[in-house]
Amino acid sequence: MAVGPLLRQARQVRNLSQREVAERLRIPVAYIQAMEEERWEALPSGHYRRAFVRLYADWLGIALTPELLTNLSDRPPETRRPPVHERPPERSLPRFWWAGIAVFAAAVSGVWWHIQRPTGNSSPFGDVRTTPVAEPTSAVSRSPSGNRGMEASLMPIRLRVVAEENCWLEVYADGRRVFLGTLRAGESYRVEATTQVRLATVGNAGAVRVFFNDRPVPPLGRPGETRHDVIFDTSRFPSGGAPSPE
Repeated sequence: MAVGPLLRQARQVRNLSQREVAERLRIPVAYIQAMEEERWEALPSGHYRRAFVRLYADWLGIALTPELLTNLSDRPPETRRPPVHERPPERSLPRFWWAGIAVFAAAVSGVWWHIQRPTGNSSPFGDVRTTPVAEPTSAVSRSPSGNRGMEASLMPIRLRVVAEENCWLEVYADGRRVFLGTLRAGESYRVEATTQVRLATVGNAGAVRVFFNDRPVPPLGRPGETRHDVIFDTSRFPSGGAPSPE
């Protein structure tokens, strides 16, 4: 039996709905539907996809074989090479035509120069005067406050998440996902970034404590509540104080 029908059958035997499973695992219900229908493209790619399937299977008490997990990868789309159009050969004039044109142009230039030739010691370009051009000067001033702002923007962002109960986390640092999974009670997760840390998903938001640069942050939500896109960055907190999450 394939992975999707196996997960659906095990869930139905336990008389559970897809929404109940999603709430207990702290993952979106759309992921539960995609796994049971084997729509793997709807899940995150790579090892994250296998992690979701293993999490669901372990919770149902199903032991997945390596053969079943090999079918989780997407098939690479077939790439078609564009047709190659050969350019028609360019028509060029015979060589003796080019030679004749060059001789004619040289003759015309010589006649024109002979007619326009200046007399005496005067310059053929007339009275030419040169005027010195002053080079522009620019002064660049740097204020101490601007330097302090630049130094503050280079300070790293340190975030620590402590779980008082089991919770689901999806964390991005500087636009790159660095964590996806369940943080169990008593465990903590640390992340450091240059410009921004984003908690894309926080399941059971009231059961986590967050520290921004070693300073406590107000609670992210109520127990059992799911928060999305909680952002921490230095541009919003130039004084270095503890931020209030978005």
